[in-house]
Amino acid sequence: MIRAALVAAALACAAGAPAGAEPFVPTDDAQILETGLPGIDPRMREVRRLAAEFAAEPGDLTLAMRLAARQLAIGVGEADPRFVGYAQGTLARWWGDQGASPALRILRARILQARHDFAPAAADLRAALRDEPGSAEALLVLGSIQEVTGDLAEGRDACVRLAAVRPGLVAVACGASIDSLTGNAERAYAALTDAVEHMPVRDRSQLAWAMTILGEIAIRRGEAAAERHLKGALALDPRNIYALTVYADYLLDESRAADALRLLRGFERIDALYLRLALAAQALDDPQFPKYRADLAARFEVARRQSDSVHLRDAARFALEIEHDAARALYFARQNWATHKTPSDARLLLAAAIACHDPEAAKPALDRIAETGLEDRMLQRLAARLASGS
Repeated sequence: MIRAALVAAALACAAGAPAGAEPFVPTDDAQILETGLPGIDPRMREVRRLAAEFAAEPGDLTLAMRLAARQLAIGVGEADPRFVGYAQGTLARWWGDQGASPALRILRARILQARHDFAPAAADLRAALRDEPGSAEALLVLGSIQEVTGDLAEGRDACVRLAAVRPGLVAVACGASIDSLTGNAERAYAALTDAVEHMPVRDRSQLAWAMTILGEIAIRRGEAAAERHLKGALALDPRNIYALTVYADYLLDESRAADALRLLRGFERIDALYLRLALAAQALDDPQFPKYRADLAARFEVARRQSDSVHLRDAARFALEIEHDAARALYFARQNWATHKTPSDARLLLAAAIACHDPEAAKPALDRIAETGLEDRMLQRLAARLASGS
């Protein structure tokens, strides 16, 4: 899941991963290599080594947590749902432990976050914070989850607490991301810009994350600096799925489909990026577009059969912009809005409502925009269209 990638970067792990795989514990090389990742990848060697040790000591929780953390990092960084499932499977013996340590609860929450099971993830994090109030990791993950699900008050509180226990760029980015959604975009942008320029940071992925947030805020405000921020993020981390997704959407919105196509070549395995590559190909009448369309239709159908909520936003966009099936797009967009309330989710619901000539369907998103004071030029244009009936 894309948002999980944001937090993973801030935690200095591998760079949101879609998740729909059944929990499974890999115990031999053949099972691991099914991912298609290079066998020489040092992360794969580490996972294979830990998996072999865990097979010999299946009751060792410390070893299980180390293996699950590595599996989750690959699942998030490579957008591979199977590895998120592997991570959950590795912890199966301890998954329902209500007396779990804060560290185990946080790891479970991060797995649940990657699967978009936000409510139980937040519950585990709150429990961890009761035992360990100063856990920077728990506060950061909780802030991210609550930003996605729309509980901005709790998310903001988590970021404030994070700043108290671990001041620095990550804490500023956490707070700025949420502040930018509550009528304080200019202040949030200024604060994060200053932090990026003056706060020392040793982890390039953290800086890339902060610059991606700057890019998002600039896009919503209609500022040309957006592209500079996103290029800067990708210069630091060229395979950052979160930054690639935001930049691809920016290029598509700017009618720069050729640039988007060049950006996304080689990322066909990742559904979110493949969708945007297909949208670029469609705009350019690329001869590969029919293949992309068929591939994506098959992938989203598999996700639908698995009741996979991770893909709902992209499935709705596919239905709306590629299949031109407005009713289906609105159906998916409404399902997605039930648990995801970012500006991108609001935009999708408004666009689907317009396509269906159903302004009432957009009311939940419009109400939220009014309540939060969200500043977003694209949403303002869509809201104006709904109001005029165009």
